[in-house]
Amino acid sequence: MSRESADGYPLIVRARVNNDFIIDFETTNAVSAVICDLNPDQIQDNGMPTSPALTGLQNLEDLLISSLSSLQGRCFHTASVTGDGRRVLYFAHGRGAPISELIDDIDTDIVGIEVTSDFALSTYREFITPTPLDTQLDGDRQVVSALEENGDQPDVPRKVDFWFYGDRLKLQLLVAKLAKLGFEVDHWLNDPSGVVLNRLMAIQIAAFYELTPQLLDLAQESGVEYDGWETFAATPGNNSPRREPPAKPPSFLNKLFGAKKN
Repeated sequence: MSRESADGYPLIVRARVNNDFIIDFETTNAVSAVICDLNPDQIQDNGMPTSPALTGLQNLEDLLISSLSSLQGRCFHTASVTGDGRRVLYFAHGRGAPISELIDDIDTDIVGIEVTSDFALSTYREFITPTPLDTQLDGDRQVVSALEENGDQPDVPRKVDFWFYGDRLKLQLLVAKLAKLGFEVDHWLNDPSGVVLNRLMAIQIAAFYELTPQLLDLAQESGVEYDGWETFAATPGNNSPRREPPAKPPSFLNKLFGAKKN
């Protein structure tokens, strides 16, 4: 998932969020964030770690997970956030677990490691939980990747079908709005009520980073559901549509940790 830091830098979030047992465990126990700050010479201009630093962070993450696995009782690595010159690792664990003591025993070249639980659980959950846009963009990336694996030429424009469901009058409102973006009605659907719109476009993921938020916003504004898109791989002799399942939230980093340390 993509987020932004308080300073506008990109953040990449990896999270295990659909496990009801862990969510309940967090509520009745504790969550700690292990904040790993990098040396200035290990940080790219966009706040992301350099390649050597990223390798070091991955090794450190493995070491932390191995160390915390020695705790009595359950401990779960729930999320990792990379960007803004740091990696933050979240762990759900029993109350009173000696997280800081275990971290102090780890030898690392990272400038600083600190442990904090000084953040609201609801803010943390919101930060690591996929939004509808996160889910749809993940689906977009999977479709584009699958097309490329089948020899697609992504810069070749082709007909792309987009699927929407809802009340007919509300769908007609959406059709009028999307006509301004170059969409045309391909056909209407019954049982359930829906419409398939098409657009001529190349299949490059950058285009969906711009288009998908617009489609979700307009669908929500119109009171209907956007359900993804389909097209065919632009290769010689192949003109069969490929149907795939559907797939910048505000920054919460400053709420979780405050200003970044230098």
